[in-house]
Amino acid sequence: MHIGVDIGTSSVKAVAIDNQGIIYDIEQITYPIFSPEPDFQEQNPAEIFEATMQVLKQCAQFVKNIDISISSVCFSAAMHSLMAVDSDGKPMSQLITWADSRAKQIADNLRNTEEGRQIYLRTGTAIHAMSPLCKLLWFKENQAALLENAHKFIGIKEYVFFRLFGTYAIDYSLASATGLFDVFESKWHTDSLQLIGIEETKLSKPVPSTTIFYLPADSDLLAIFSPKTPFIIGASDGCLANLGAGAVHDGEIAATIGTSGAIRMTASKPSTDTQMRTFCYITDENLYAIGGAINNGGIAVAWLAKTFPPNNVSEKNIYARIFELAATVPAGAEGLIFLPYLLGERAPIWNADAKGVFFGIQKKHTQAHFYRSVLEGIMFSLYSVGKALDTTQAAAIYATGGFTKTDFWVQMMADIFNRKIIVPNSSESTAIGACLLAMKALGEMKDWKEAKKLIQIEKEFYPTQENNQVYSQNFELYQKLYFALEPLFV
Repeated sequence: MHIGVDIGTSSVKAVAIDNQGIIYDIEQITYPIFSPEPDFQEQNPAEIFEATMQVLKQCAQFVKNIDISISSVCFSAAMHSLMAVDSDGKPMSQLITWADSRAKQIADNLRNTEEGRQIYLRTGTAIHAMSPLCKLLWFKENQAALLENAHKFIGIKEYVFFRLFGTYAIDYSLASATGLFDVFESKWHTDSLQLIGIEETKLSKPVPSTTIFYLPADSDLLAIFSPKTPFIIGASDGCLANLGAGAVHDGEIAATIGTSGAIRMTASKPSTDTQMRTFCYITDENLYAIGGAINNGGIAVAWLAKTFPPNNVSEKNIYARIFELAATVPAGAEGLIFLPYLLGERAPIWNADAKGVFFGIQKKHTQAHFYRSVLEGIMFSLYSVGKALDTTQAAAIYATGGFTKTDFWVQMMADIFNRKIIVPNSSESTAIGACLLAMKALGEMKDWKEAKKLIQIEKEFYPTQENNQVYSQNFELYQKLYFALEPLFV
């Protein structure tokens, strides 16, 4: 039995999976995000560590209780997090998440320079406030003493691994999402470090995603785990989500909508975009994920539910009612367009100042029209990333994330992308991907093609050409609307 641990933005999960891909147990603990100042999005790293240990122990205990041995533990984590620690590994700052935008002006200024362009072309990480590169530049301008005095700058998985194993290590996958790492040579990028003014010694040692660690003799986890249990460092959540969804071949595509959203194409070699629209992240030495993430996925639906809830509906039924009402409106919401940029936007426009907009409001538009336009706007945002990727060669898209629980929304994706949508039977694609990576690391799987056999398909959705024609017209207007308003977003 393999355990995949996914340290996410809002929760941590531990999932137990056997060698046939069958899930036996899922444990989950949520934790909050704090916003002490405008644009700040922070978390308590110690709280996340404790939650991680708790779900890991609970999942391991479940496996132990059914008398099955644990073959490995493999980790996933959200990208772009950053914190400072002292020489004892104690936090000198809170954990800054991907959603933090305090460095947006720094990112905008750097993005418009040739130096910024060259850093992107080598690192594959967009010049954006989310990236640790820009966060460190913010420290340089605003907290120079912290930049100077910190022993290390690390992400949340590095913090967990230091507390478990006493060493600072970062997998190539998470390193490739920092803006500090050369994805073509798999090493820290000198130009990025020189721009910030730090040495490699302030960062963790980069290691392959299949690197194995073993618990030290004084670890309290030895009460449950064998000292011979391999703990595999793993990769980033986005790269592992592609594996867990089944997009393992060159050119295959996976899309996710949860709190945020992303679309990623699997590739056998790294590449970056001359227009700087997409990312390139490492899964392992022979596998890469090229794509883009959007800020506004399920979080925009949550905003809708909180701000404009349907009438006379209990709190637990609000979302079901929103989708039910949206389905009563024809595709295209009769001309009502929504730009979903409530939290600015990442790919493909990389504009932290972008704002949400309803356009084309007429007297005929009802509450249901607004519901549908929000769902369509989120999907248009994801589709714009897909167009930047040139997904025309892909016959299908593997879909994962919370949105797959709503057939209506998945059908909307099929209609907008004009592609077959394949939904695996589990939404836990990231944790499953971690377990698949563990199998590869341990030699239980020789080739990624074998992963296909372990991923069962639950549903398939096919595009409706009539709806696609309507969406194509609306998407063209959606794009024109953004570029017309872009100078006004400040």
